[in-house]
Amino acid sequence: MADDPVQEMTTRYFRQRRNPFLDELLRAARNGQREDLGAEDAADALHLVPDVRRDLDRAEVTLIESVLDHGWTWEQLGAEYGNRSKQAMQQHYRRRGGKRSWPVGERPPRAESPHRLSDEDLAPADVANVREAIQVLLATAHDVAETHTVDGVWPASGALLEEISAIGLDPLPRLEHACHQAAEAIEGMVVAGWERRDPGRDARRRQSWTVRLEDEMRDMASWLDREPQGRLLPRVDRPVRAGTATAERPDHLEIAAEDVEQVQESISLTLARLEAHRAVFDQVIDELRRRQAELS
Repeated sequence: MADDPVQEMTTRYFRQRRNPFLDELLRAARNGQREDLGAEDAADALHLVPDVRRDLDRAEVTLIESVLDHGWTWEQLGAEYGNRSKQAMQQHYRRRGGKRSWPVGERPPRAESPHRLSDEDLAPADVANVREAIQVLLATAHDVAETHTVDGVWPASGALLEEISAIGLDPLPRLEHACHQAAEAIEGMVVAGWERRDPGRDARRRQSWTVRLEDEMRDMASWLDREPQGRLLPRVDRPVRAGTATAERPDHLEIAAEDVEQVQESISLTLARLEAHRAVFDQVIDELRRRQAELS
């Protein structure tokens, strides 16, 4: 039963209401051995059915209403959902507990919330970047779960995959990197969208030193999780010496002669990144000292 998809689905659904009769009920239903299921157990298990039915009905009603709110007609929905007629689809909705109605003909666009971005706020290039990042993430997840080999089997292609493939053969760092890339693409799209809707919004937000520090710490944490992992970079506080192999020694770090230039470049990039973050911290320190002096 451990690999049984029905059992897994049932366990997920009843994770807060797991019933001791459920395993026996499923086994009896599959094997036709209903005699193994006592009458009291069966009666108790039946108490689950109304809850399941109500939850599914509510979910179905919500999905139907969402589709109609996005401009579909009853005819379109019926054709998509079981090849039903308009009338049959409406009756199905009412039987599931639906009570709403929609005007006939073209519906006015729904008012956009001032707290949510609309399609007009998003740049097509940003949307394309998010779409690519999500496609890469899905392909990477599929690869990790199903098809990964030591040579790397990637069912998608693109610039992001080239960057991912440079990290190494271990699939988990690749998956983590793909998650970061997708998150960054989404965040970039959202930030740009708000700036387009409300120019200067980010500058006003960053007038708060707490916001600036939060942005810097989040950015630094994201960078540490991602960028240094693919670079030759000294990780511990030991003397560094050129040698014949790149390896950690008991009292020093040895860098192969052919790797010295790459290590130097990695150190320079890391220093530049840390200096940029330090500049923001120094600005905040100066600002707080000024405020302290103003109150003295």
